[in-house]
Amino acid sequence: MGSDDSAEGRTEGQRVPRRSVLLPAAVAAVVVAAVFAASGIIRGTYPFGSLSRSTNDLGTQYIPFFAHLWDVVHGRAQGDLLFNWQSAFGVGFLADAGVDLGSPLSLLVALFPRDRIDLAVYVVTTLKLSLAAAAMSALLLKMRPGPRWVAAILGVSYGVCGWALDDGAYVPMWLDGLIALPMFFLVAEWSLRRTNRVLSVLVVAFFWLSNFYTAYMATIAAGVYLIARLLSSDLTWALRLKSAVRHGVSFVLGMALVAPVLVPIITANRVATPSPSGIFHASAMDLFLSRLLPLSEGVGRTASLYVGTIALLLALTMPFNKFVPWRPKTVWVVTTVLIAWSFRWGPTQELWHAFDTPNGSQYREAFVLCGLLVVVAWLAVAYKLPGPIALLGGAALLALIVYVSNGSPLLTEHWLAVVIASGAIAVVAFGIIWTLRRFPATRRAKWPVAAAFGVLLAVVAVETTWTAVITDEQRSKVLSTSNAAWNEQQTARYDALRAADGWPEYRTEPGTSITPNDPILLGGQGAGLYSSLLPHPVNQMMTELGFGWSGYGRAARTLDNPVTDAILSVGARMRLVDDGDPEITRTTVPPLVTVRRRLAPAVPLDAAAPNAYAAQERLLGTEVYDVPTYKGTRFPSGDVKLVARCTPGSPVFLFLPRVGGRARLADGRWWDLTATRRPGITTSSQMLRLGTTPADGVVLVEVDFAAAPQGIPPRYAIGCLDQSALDTAITRLRATGATDVEAGGHSLRATLPAGSTGWAVVGVPKIDGWSCRVDGGQRQVPRNFGGLMAVPLADGADRVDCTFVPPGLRRGLAVGAAAALATLGIVLIGAVRRRTTTRRLTDQLS
Repeated sequence: MGSDDSAEGRTEGQRVPRRSVLLPAAVAAVVVAAVFAASGIIRGTYPFGSLSRSTNDLGTQYIPFFAHLWDVVHGRAQGDLLFNWQSAFGVGFLADAGVDLGSPLSLLVALFPRDRIDLAVYVVTTLKLSLAAAAMSALLLKMRPGPRWVAAILGVSYGVCGWALDDGAYVPMWLDGLIALPMFFLVAEWSLRRTNRVLSVLVVAFFWLSNFYTAYMATIAAGVYLIARLLSSDLTWALRLKSAVRHGVSFVLGMALVAPVLVPIITANRVATPSPSGIFHASAMDLFLSRLLPLSEGVGRTASLYVGTIALLLALTMPFNKFVPWRPKTVWVVTTVLIAWSFRWGPTQELWHAFDTPNGSQYREAFVLCGLLVVVAWLAVAYKLPGPIALLGGAALLALIVYVSNGSPLLTEHWLAVVIASGAIAVVAFGIIWTLRRFPATRRAKWPVAAAFGVLLAVVAVETTWTAVITDEQRSKVLSTSNAAWNEQQTARYDALRAADGWPEYRTEPGTSITPNDPILLGGQGAGLYSSLLPHPVNQMMTELGFGWSGYGRAARTLDNPVTDAILSVGARMRLVDDGDPEITRTTVPPLVTVRRRLAPAVPLDAAAPNAYAAQERLLGTEVYDVPTYKGTRFPSGDVKLVARCTPGSPVFLFLPRVGGRARLADGRWWDLTATRRPGITTSSQMLRLGTTPADGVVLVEVDFAAAPQGIPPRYAIGCLDQSALDTAITRLRATGATDVEAGGHSLRATLPAGSTGWAVVGVPKIDGWSCRVDGGQRQVPRNFGGLMAVPLADGADRVDCTFVPPGLRRGLAVGAAAALATLGIVLIGAVRRRTTTRRLTDQLS
């Protein structure tokens, strides 16, 4: 990349040629993509091998959401960007799209075939890693001119840092924060130099739209970065204050511009199914420091701080580099130490996570410290390459970290050899270059720089690739891999569901056999939805009706039950037979909108003994269950037998939501309840059909607990279905229900029998955002009927029209419009000032 003498000769604030920035950024991007691909090839993970990358939420949540985005873009989805008809029987989608799919890069998945959605997500992930590396490399050169080859190496170190490999690569939307961090630092640079005011606003808006969660963390980090830059500069306090105000205005306007998405996200989060906050425990110092080193993995227990041995070594030379002025040296060393300390104190950890301590990875902000370490490493070389004393001082600090970390269980085999080899090569390479620069005969020679760049880049590439392989290997031992990439079996299920689809005449339930998000992954319209924004009213309704869930209530599961199928108009259901082959079963069900003369009163709630049978009967409008009393016997093993009496031949159902284990009728097939250590907290068991009541009418239910014996409800656990009563209820609801139903992207129209009176019950969850009209009349908010929507009908009603608008969207649009006007004002004021300045100069010259 040529000699770095010219770069070192420039002073801070001088304009860096565009080519000097683009070339290192491009090199960093290409190398990061190569490292990420090489690690997959070595591991044999998709798309290079048979091992799945779909660890935890990547397979169960994010890939299905990308698949749904593909459907929306190609016009194949039931719903649009505002509403999702396919999941949880109908929920808002704008907030989910903003959280998981907000990045414009997400739209790239539409360029791939749908059955290559896993490949599309992999390509987007790789692209984001490369962009993060390029952005960091460009930032470093804009921050202060220096050796371009070092900027490229440090860009690589950041792009495949420990956080990117350990957390971001499996949560694609978090990688937008990895890109946002150097871009927000660049906004701070523009604030210092009073340039790119409008571009600053647009950059902030872009990344707050892409992923507000990590953008929030990057925003805090950008504030810290700006403070450090101001304190280490020679600006007057007045100019420092102006820079800080300019920076704040850029972020306020940028965030306000995307308020049409942010406000609905915040509103949806307030009514989402709550999950208990995690409890933060600072890791031991040896564990914490060991994550700075290569070949370490803590799987969410500690902060992923690895930036490569060379970048870490350069950062550690900062206190000893005599060429770095004392003020920036002091400011940046103190800043880095304070940020690291903030990872170990509960209140600051809460601040980093917006005062909601996560249950999973508890150091989601670790990319911030990775970025700061790279910045410090850059400053340690940008003024002038560190000399022998600085290199030895940095090596000593590195040796101290190694000494303290030695014995950490998070370090894998060969870690010490890698540290020693990488560190030694770096010290020798920089030492040779520094020595050659001292002699006029060799000062201008380019080959030492080229050789050093090649060697050090190779070291970084090999070390980060090895670390990426170890990271993925260790993760696979601890975390579950939900499913393989899209294959022929999934294609068969997808095709079967499309062939059976009859929406909105009836729903086609795909089940939740692969993921809780099967309705958007495979197709159909069912109960399944895994989202941190699953509305709490939907979770409550489904739980009361006997549906199961996991993930603290944020992953809704299917329920195979004829009564709920009738209530929710599930006319086709996919079941898996013969090693996963799809089988479609069709059932006659009422339409999506039915008419009731009156609404049944609410079922009294009993937390100790939830009565899902009564809740189903209320929404159906008919009693169809015999709910017998039973006697329970507990055996020394802790298992329980329940004895009751029902009509011979009637189907037997069991509802034990807070029990983990399995159950069966006497000598029958075992059916799995939720297997968990905390039933009713992390998971809830669905209602099960155990079999048929024997001829003697005696129902004997055996419950085998998965763990310690758990409580059995004193009543309402067993229900026996009267099939003839259910058939009669379905016939009646079909006769009086809607004659035609039309569904738009976020609207529903039902044509009713002429002169309908009473109530129109819509088989869609009642969530905020719905409004309805009867015969084109005044808009009204539908009532809540057991969790469904109910619209009062005027005498002789013929039609009901309902429309969904995400709560907070109108307020967000108003805020966004105001921000757009303010940003336009900045543009106009700037144009007027430039024109005035030009006129003055013209007048002076004339």
